[in-house]
Amino acid sequence: MSLYSIFCGNFHQLRNSIGSCSSTSLLKCGLIYRTVLQNRGNKTRPISTTILARSTRKESKQSFKTSRHLHSESVESSIEVLKQSDLEHLKSLQCYNIPQKVSGVKTDWPATILVFDIETTGFSRRYERIIEFAVRDLMGGKNSTIQTLINPEREIKNAYVHGISSSMVCKPDIPRFREFIPILLQYVLSRQMADKPVLWVAHNGRSFDVPFLMYEFQRSKIEMPGDWLFVDTLPIARQLIDSDGEKLKSVSLDNLREHYKIPLAGSAHRAMQDVITLCYVLQKLTFELKLTVPQLLERSFRVSDLSTPRPGK
Repeated sequence: MSLYSIFCGNFHQLRNSIGSCSSTSLLKCGLIYRTVLQNRGNKTRPISTTILARSTRKESKQSFKTSRHLHSESVESSIEVLKQSDLEHLKSLQCYNIPQKVSGVKTDWPATILVFDIETTGFSRRYERIIEFAVRDLMGGKNSTIQTLINPEREIKNAYVHGISSSMVCKPDIPRFREFIPILLQYVLSRQMADKPVLWVAHNGRSFDVPFLMYEFQRSKIEMPGDWLFVDTLPIARQLIDSDGEKLKSVSLDNLREHYKIPLAGSAHRAMQDVITLCYVLQKLTFELKLTVPQLLERSFRVSDLSTPRPGK
């Protein structure tokens, strides 16, 4: 099955729906569960009583709004910060089953495809920590994205890279990664199609994102699900050629965005912005190289394929 045949029906929804999405704060300040509101007739099932939805008490939250532009359309997102004392007033969040059709295109994907990105305190996979995590299910729909800051419990010395400072994350109301893992597992379970693996997509994922994720699971003494597969778009992008028939000089995510003339909607090197960019790049990349989902699965790897030492403290 061609990814592009589904993207034709789904990526215009990505472009349009980001602006109409609502952000639901979960558990702690800074943990944002973005819910893309689209019309679907799907049955719902609860994720967990641990994952909670937005408080109905308007006076109990603060709202910060930013406006951006994506493909000449207004994109507005909001971050709502709920006080810890308001958790008892929150309602249980419902998650939606994967739709059978996307814009009239019958879907029969051999895997659930999740595009993700992280920001970290540095480059060492063993000793540094994740400070921001974002993921989007390519099928879209309600509850299709998660974005959260992570408390690394250490000083951040590379804020100049991503703009995330110690004062933003090193506080008790920002979740540590071990506290975020149960939410992530429930999210994936709610999106996963029956008897199908989960394919995580990241740019430079094999060398960077996946080892970081693996070490965070190991430190938390939680086993990563065995049906999680990973694909790195960086080596795939090295197959691209330019209009002169030459290979691209650089296949960084920023250069690919410029190569495909994808507008930047927000600050680069923030997790959700990079996820959105990679979603568009993946659309263009798979179309140009005529890659199918089964072919992406053939290129995938497991964490057990990575030869890495034990994580540092």
